[in-house]
Amino acid sequence: MNIMAKIIVACGSGVASSEATVGRINSFFEKHNITGVQVEATDFKQLPSILPDYDVYVWIAKPNEELEDIAKKNNIAMVNGMPIFMNVNPEKSYSEIIQALKAMQS
Repeated sequence: MNIMAKIIVACGSGVASSEATVGRINSFFEKHNITGVQVEATDFKQLPSILPDYDVYVWIAKPNEELEDIAKKNNIAMVNGMPIFMNVNPEKSYSEIIQALKAMQS
């Protein structure tokens, strides 16, 4: 599956948890031959200004109302990234990411 898409991963404090999550998502994509998806990490403070540039928002710190509004207005899929970060039953989150990417293609 080759898609041109951008995913942003954000955690509350800095980038350590989001960087780890980006690595896991990239590994998942490699294992499943998914290409053309750019996955990046950022911190929560920068998110409101850059979120509109992305297609999928994987959150580790629960998004606030402002972020939810930005996501809705820009049709950005929001996925809970905690299961991926913690590596505990991450299948549902991966599945939501895949669904969002497929929806973009239609």
